[in-house]
Formats: sequence, structure tokens, C-alpha cells
Amino acid sequence: MKKLLYLGALSALLLTACDEEKELVTTESAPVEVSEEEKLKSEAIELDFADVNEGKVKAGTKVVSKGTVSRFVTEEKYDFEFFLTVGNEEVSEAYAIENYPLANTNYGAEITVYGTYEGMNEIGVPSISAIIVD
Repeated sequence: MKKLLYLGALSALLLTACDEEKELVTTESAPVEVSEEEKLKSEAIELDFADVNEGKVKAGTKVVSKGTVSRFVTEEKYDFEFFLTVGNEEVSEAYAIENYPLANTNYGAEITVYGTYEGMNEIGVPSISAIIVD
């Protein structure tokens, strides 16, 4: 009879221990997954026209630039879709934006472009390959 009592107490103790382990496992938080968009937005650097002209920005660098859609490019011989003008009335720069459909862009719209800097394009304008446009 004592053996049965000890066996019952031991079983209860083991079951309690198993439940506690389950609680520990379920209360641990899983690593938070970051989307590719969030990752790009956090890693992108503000593209500076002076740095581009001095050759300080390497092709493939993740960049962000905010400006105004200022000119659509319809000539098929060019690999970009529109110009993004950055700055004000006194000083402004333009970047050629690639890989973004014109149907999603309005002339004069204020947008933010996240993508990669591709270097100077065929007409000597700094080029951004768009990945996200807000």
C-alpha cells in the first residue's frame, strides 16, 4: 500500500514538472521577423547629390530619396521611367528612377523612393532602381 502511495505521489510530482516545462516553453517569445520592406527602409541611407558627384556612393548601395515626380521619360532607348527632383526652387537635383511603372506615378506627386543606387545612367544622371515607392 505504501508503494502505491509513493507511486501516486511520484506520478503527481512528474506531471507537475512536465506542466511547468510546457509553460516555460510557451512563454518564451519567438524572434520577431522583419519584412524585406522594413529591412530596406531601416538600412537605406539618404542619397546626397554632392556625395554622388564626388563618387562617395557605390553602385548597389541601399538608398532613400524624397522628392517630386518632375518628368516622365517615354523614349524607349532609356532604361528609366521618370525623374525625381529633390530640393527647392533655388537648388535642386534630379535622379532617374528605374523599375517603377509609370501607371503608379502622377506628375508632380511628392514621393519617397527606396531602392539601390545604380550609378550614373547613359545621360549622366544618377540613377535609383526603385524597390518601394511611398
